[in-house]
Amino acid sequence: MTCYLRLRSVCLDLPIGGKSIKSLFTGPRAADGESRIVNQPGSQICRTLKDVSLDIVSGERVGLIGANGAGKTSLLRVLAGIYAPTRGEYAAEGEISTLFTATVGMEPNASGRENIFLAGRTLGLSRAQIAAVTDDIIAFADLGEFINHPIRLYSAGMKTRLGFAIITAVQPEIVLIDEVFGAGDASFYKRANERIKSIIDSAGILVLATHSPSIIRSTCQRVLWLDQGEIVFDGDVEEGLKRYAEAA
Repeated sequence: MTCYLRLRSVCLDLPIGGKSIKSLFTGPRAADGESRIVNQPGSQICRTLKDVSLDIVSGERVGLIGANGAGKTSLLRVLAGIYAPTRGEYAAEGEISTLFTATVGMEPNASGRENIFLAGRTLGLSRAQIAAVTDDIIAFADLGEFINHPIRLYSAGMKTRLGFAIITAVQPEIVLIDEVFGAGDASFYKRANERIKSIIDSAGILVLATHSPSIIRSTCQRVLWLDQGEIVFDGDVEEGLKRYAEAA
């Protein structure tokens, strides 16, 4: 498995305040294949990434650390192709899966089963590929007859279970995880963690944003420390965590 993520002098500007964003398209999911952010007049701009350059290659497990607002989530979304850089170059090789939130993009008036198909197509799967994983998704989500009901009738936990089952049904080459990702109700948590661990173990590349030093130590062999949109350390886990703790 050969895969990589590459950024060269990447800057990312995002609108804040003023009028809301008119439209936000994710790279492979945009109708014309382009990724772009369209700002309404009056929006203020915040530079969330500043001249970021890095290479992540097959076999690497990379932890992202930094205070809230340091740019970790912005970096993950650039690496995922969700945000296009305002300036600089981004390149990736390998199938990418993101564990950011499990319920984004669901169609509330469609049934759980229909949402499996819709999500699969959004992820670029063929009809045959969707059919091959549908039974596993349904079994893992464990929603019973609700799988045939509109998801607007689901509880938040039920939506999360279905979304999680969908986005973890296919083994990707590159896995990007944001700490804010949740796995739903307590009864589902153990199985969800086991599946995440299996995905992490099999992935070609892992990039994980977290505030937990223990998770970094147990999972990663490289750490990136971001501060105000810039990489201030890139290297050994223990050295990076030590410097970060001393700066806190």
